[in-house]
Amino acid sequence: MTFFKQKTNIIFLFVIFLLVAALSGVSYFAYEKHAEYVEISASISDNNTALEQAQKTIDELTSKIAEYDAQTVQNEQEKAELNSQLQAALEQKAKLEQENSSLKNQIEQLKAQKRREELQQAIALKNSANQADTAQGGICYLTFDDGPSDNTLKILDILDTYGIKATFFVVGTAKTQYMPQIVSRGHAIGLHSATHNYGSIYADVNSYLSDIQQISDIVYNTTGVRSNIMRFPGGGSNKVSAKYCPGIMTDLTVRMPSLGYSYYDWNVSSGDASAQKVSASAIANNVLNGARGKSSICVLMHDTAAKTTTVEALPSIIEGLDAMGFRFAAIDASVFGFHQSLNN
Repeated sequence: MTFFKQKTNIIFLFVIFLLVAALSGVSYFAYEKHAEYVEISASISDNNTALEQAQKTIDELTSKIAEYDAQTVQNEQEKAELNSQLQAALEQKAKLEQENSSLKNQIEQLKAQKRREELQQAIALKNSANQADTAQGGICYLTFDDGPSDNTLKILDILDTYGIKATFFVVGTAKTQYMPQIVSRGHAIGLHSATHNYGSIYADVNSYLSDIQQISDIVYNTTGVRSNIMRFPGGGSNKVSAKYCPGIMTDLTVRMPSLGYSYYDWNVSSGDASAQKVSASAIANNVLNGARGKSSICVLMHDTAAKTTTVEALPSIIEGLDAMGFRFAAIDASVFGFHQSLNN
């Protein structure tokens, strides 16, 4: 009995132990769950606060976007109006520019007509003045284009022999080392061209001005002379320039004098450039026949390496003209230019 009672007590104590243990586990589990709940609730609260702030930001941005859209619409309307005004202004400008261009063309035509009339009057006046030279036996200006060359010194020697002066219209592509002797021996040096390339020098007015400035600088740097006498390649009456720039000679024949240059054509041609080689007798005859009946003459000859017959003809030309009563002189800016009628 005692044993049974002891066993019962042991069992009871064990049951009590189990109950206590069970209750302790439930309490711990309940505590853990409560802590997790509190933590989650706090997170929810934080998230709600963040959501409210996010919503506030969204509302503010939405409002600003709406304002921007409204401003954009207004700006687009203003932009469209400005574009319309700009287009109208551009059309007005184009119309005015077209009217100005037309008016300028009319002015240029009037100026060109006036220049031609003035030039013809000047030619007639000077021709009358040249007739007065008849009483003095007439005057002859011998001119040589396209040099210097290996023939230049021979020409200078012949001129020295007869004690007369001439004029050399030089080019920049020739033998410039002979230019100083032309000047030192008392002859006139004039400007012809830096390149003598028709296509480039007559491309437009600026191209010609650039070319004449180049040859002017070459002559000055070589001789110390700043020459203001010139001859257009092909002469003032040339037609070839029209191929490159119609009307350019009408412009240049007025423009160059306004820039301080005097340009010179000729009224007697030696014909030495009419073929690769012209006989000396033919050259002399061309000059002497061309001089007949004229009181003042400007003779065109060429000073290139190929023109050996021109050198040969020169004594006969000088003697023949002297026999006709002509006296010889070099050109200076006071001499009338023997201008020919314009063809371009």
